[in-house]
Amino acid sequence: MRLLAPVAWASLAVIVTAVLLARLLLVLGLWPSVGSGDPAGTGDGAWALLAAAALLGAGTLCGAGLWHALMLARLVRVRGIDRLIAALGAGVAVLGAVVATACAVEPALGRALLAAAAPLWLAGLAAAALALAMVVHARGARTHPAPGTVLVLGAGLRGRDVGPLLRRRVERGAEEWRAALAERPDARLVVSGGQGPDEVRTEASAMAEHLAERCGVPPEAIDLEDASRSTRENLALSRPLVGVPGRAPLVVVTSEYHAYRTAWLLADAGLDGTVVGAWTRPSYRPGATLREALAIAADLRWWCAAGALAAWALAIGLLLAT
Repeated sequence: MRLLAPVAWASLAVIVTAVLLARLLLVLGLWPSVGSGDPAGTGDGAWALLAAAALLGAGTLCGAGLWHALMLARLVRVRGIDRLIAALGAGVAVLGAVVATACAVEPALGRALLAAAAPLWLAGLAAAALALAMVVHARGARTHPAPGTVLVLGAGLRGRDVGPLLRRRVERGAEEWRAALAERPDARLVVSGGQGPDEVRTEASAMAEHLAERCGVPPEAIDLEDASRSTRENLALSRPLVGVPGRAPLVVVTSEYHAYRTAWLLADAGLDGTVVGAWTRPSYRPGATLREALAIAADLRWWCAAGALAAWALAIGLLLAT
């Protein structure tokens, strides 16, 4: 329930925003009437709501994707998913311009395009709700019991050293560990991360080195898990180190944008704990949020497919009705 609450509140906020925006479109006369065949105006309201969903959804995907494209040169490691996010932003921008032009020139064509792209608008709304849910979850994770174990999840290296994103995770983990010592002098720090195909060493070894040399954590207080290649593997392969008696409570440290999804994966792995996020550069957050949304969509692909079909069915039904 505590994991459902952030997304429930965020979804409600997005829905209310869409309804208010649709009302504004109607009041300002920015959505043309569907014609005399709809004397009650119900079609106008439905189409204005779909237009509002398109504005919010396309704005989210386009804005975050194009901003991420500008940030590619500053990333430690540019992956295929980063290029996909940039391409998504550009594609949605083009599609949005086409739909807007069609609505202005030929409303019937504009409505058809709006209906055809309904699943895309829904995806954008879902991404916006996820961004809000991340904020709500982060506020709830600010306070937690003194941990017996602090698990820090890996990220990309820069040469032999931790990259900026991973450095902030490691240093936040050291802060959590040090704050726990007054109540838990036996607290442990676990660093988790294997060696990527473009890395010269395991992430765990670089993290442990940074903790010992830069953060003043005694090497004997650090445990390494150095075989994982994903967040799921981070949690699964760290289980023997964090799940033994006397090691609770558990605090997992990752980046801000990654904390909410990690909390779901932690629960899915059968581990009880609190996930906290290390500070992330604001310029990186929009694209990172889209990446998290795509990862969630991949995990829930069948639910997403069902949602897309439902969106198409409703939009086509509206198109036929008006």
